Amino acid sequence: MKRISIILSIVLILCVNVAVIACPMCKDSIPNSDAASAGGVPTGFNTSVYLLLGTFLGTLTLVLGGIWKAVQSTPNSRPRAGGFPIKPNKPQ
Repeated sequence: MKRISIILSIVLILCVNVAVIACPMCKDSIPNSDAASAGGVPTGFNTSVYLLLGTFLGTLTLVLGGIWKAVQSTPNSRPRAGGFPIKPNKPQ
């Protein structure tokens, strides 16, 4: 079941990527450009978007990996009651 869910997730991500629509200026400028030129503006737009997304996802991965490692390294030997300890009142 886990293997099927991974495969279905990958297929869903690929289908969603096909359905994404760019803004009108980006959509019109990329197919009409000379993609072979090294200094093309649409190529620069694409590269900058990929760099920004890569930086964000890399930072997110590092933060979540640190949280995951911290949670996994906590001792699980004694059960926790949770909350604040309750002390009974002594009659005066």
